[in-house]
Amino acid sequence: MSNFLLILSCLGLGAVLRAAALFPREAHVSLNAFIIYISLPALTLRVVPALEIHPVMLFPFITGLLIFVLASLFFKLMAKWLALDRATEGCLVLVCGLGNTSFVGFPVVEALYGVEGLQVAILVDQGTFLTLAVGGVLVALRYSGEEVKVGLMLRKVLYFPPFLAFGLALLCMPWGLPDVLKPVLDKLAATLTPLALVSVGLQLRFDLSAFRARDFGLGLGYKLVMAPAFIGALAWLWLDTQSLLFRVTVLEAAMAPMVTASILASQSRLNPPLATLLVGLGIPLSGLSLAGWVWCLG
Repeated sequence: MSNFLLILSCLGLGAVLRAAALFPREAHVSLNAFIIYISLPALTLRVVPALEIHPVMLFPFITGLLIFVLASLFFKLMAKWLALDRATEGCLVLVCGLGNTSFVGFPVVEALYGVEGLQVAILVDQGTFLTLAVGGVLVALRYSGEEVKVGLMLRKVLYFPPFLAFGLALLCMPWGLPDVLKPVLDKLAATLTPLALVSVGLQLRFDLSAFRARDFGLGLGYKLVMAPAFIGALAWLWLDTQSLLFRVTVLEAAMAPMVTASILASQSRLNPPLATLLVGLGIPLSGLSLAGWVWCLG
């Protein structure tokens, strides 16, 4: 209960700080930088070396890619059926094809399943990040008509701090971490939940001036219901449905749209009002759908 109170408190604090203008307008940029360069690498280094690798762990790693590929096919079909404009189609693929698996996902998974759940969540998040860095950028460039620069994409992937930490953590697996580092990493990793959720709260926007129920409902319906149902069906064929691996993977698939994907869509002029709204309303609404998925998972 205390973990969920922390989640709600931090989201609320972020929203209040933004509304009261007590923080600088771009304060979330600094918080995000700390999370990306310090909190996430520390958590990855602390949790991943303790993993016991099995072939079934490939499934959570490719979950983000599977959701993104399905989104590309689904929204392409919907675009033809509903005559969606190209910018809206690109926005839906990009924003609703990628989930908020770390900033919101990690705190929720930790609250429900503890550190063991985080081990699975990190696998989902790393796969989702790679999908964003390659597939997400390609979609943004394709729908905005910009040139694809493969070298730039590869550099972004290889030099992304959590990805570097993930590689280092894999190298440490045979020997484990020195005991002296564990409490240090624990304290740094503990900053993730409050900072990430305050940052999300600072970024929530509820501009309803450009609200279109059809596009909004289509996007969130896919991300909060269809995507986790799809992953759950595939996982049912591959994983033990009573396992932590199954539950965390499906729950991460049910997370709200990714903030970074929304920013990328806006920068690429792919229906920025819709991109902002999908995240701004999607994150609070996902609390209801996540409760439903937790109940379904048992």
